[in-house]
Amino acid sequence: MSVRNEALINPSILAWARESAGFYLEEAANKIKVSSDVLKACELGEKRLSISQLRLLSNAYKRPLAFFYLPVAPEKEDIPKDFRRLDINTKKTLSPKLRLEIRKAEYRREVALDLYKELDFEIPKINLKIFITSNIIEVSKPIRNFLKVDLDEQKKLQGEYTVLNFWREKFENVGILVFQAPMIKLNQMRGFSIDNFLLPVIVLNSKDSPKARVFTLFHELAHLLLRSGGICDLGEQNKIEIFCNAVAGETLVPTNPFVENSIVRENRKESDWNDEKIFKVSEQFNVSRVVILRRLLTIGKISENFYRQKLEKYVSDYKNKNKMEGEDEKKSIPLPQHTKIISQSGKSFVRLVLESYRQNKIGLLDVSEYLGTKIKHIPKIEQAISNSTQMLGGSD
Repeated sequence: MSVRNEALINPSILAWARESAGFYLEEAANKIKVSSDVLKACELGEKRLSISQLRLLSNAYKRPLAFFYLPVAPEKEDIPKDFRRLDINTKKTLSPKLRLEIRKAEYRREVALDLYKELDFEIPKINLKIFITSNIIEVSKPIRNFLKVDLDEQKKLQGEYTVLNFWREKFENVGILVFQAPMIKLNQMRGFSIDNFLLPVIVLNSKDSPKARVFTLFHELAHLLLRSGGICDLGEQNKIEIFCNAVAGETLVPTNPFVENSIVRENRKESDWNDEKIFKVSEQFNVSRVVILRRLLTIGKISENFYRQKLEKYVSDYKNKNKMEGEDEKKSIPLPQHTKIISQSGKSFVRLVLESYRQNKIGLLDVSEYLGTKIKHIPKIEQAISNSTQMLGGSD
């Protein structure tokens, strides 16, 4: 007769781990093929899990096995209140995958802070600050100066991923960690930020279109510069969200160059604005059609009703396109692992980890852990990252 090896763990930690991972009792119980009543009893200390069951939950909750043997449950984790989402009418629930991405972002930031200290590098400081009462037009120029980019440089970019990578590197150069989250639905999260004075974080949803991610970058930057607590909601009733959207739009497409644009200047009536013209202007400024649509509303070229109708159409078009591309992805060849790691972690963070390894501050196993990949992929990551000349201290 086989002996059942029981896991002698703290039951309060078992409950804490499930709740922090975002699992309902029944969902977690299904992972180990028991009833919710049995798992509840284990969380109350009335029953015990087997070691094999604990391993299954450890994997589901994304916590190391040793975590469950802590004598005391950790303090309650700070969970973001809201997120920028594609559909603002979606119920605000944090899926296990989304909660995991929040933990990953916070973990990477803590690692980065430690590595800066180990390397004795100065951590970039963001001294720029804006206020909810600030004039929208007047705050955009300091932001562009802060990022060290002019409009001509922006307009010369070719290709939507080139545009995204250009802005992402500009953000990383000034000391903002930019990560990307895979496998998260857009109606749950398009982006969020973690507001800290040193090494603040912006997380983008890699399922979103490249130019939509650019707008999210600037929207979240406005939150960071407001020191408003970061993570946000796209709800139109929230004045901070309206302000952040306006700052993002004005910074990406400044009013004076916009009104002087030949297409914008020549098309005076609302009926002049068809999809083709809106698309042409969006291509000239290297932003999405939605950004141009909003800018046209701001300068009075179109009405609120026209804006709403077009916005609804563009969002619908994007959802349908995203659905079709999602079906195509099932047949497509997956990206190489080293490409995924750099895309998700960001060049700035990857460089920091690799530099720490080169200076013998950390070992190869640390590199593997910090980048979330196997050791065998590290040489290709090093090779892929070596072509860039960005410095760690935040300068070009």
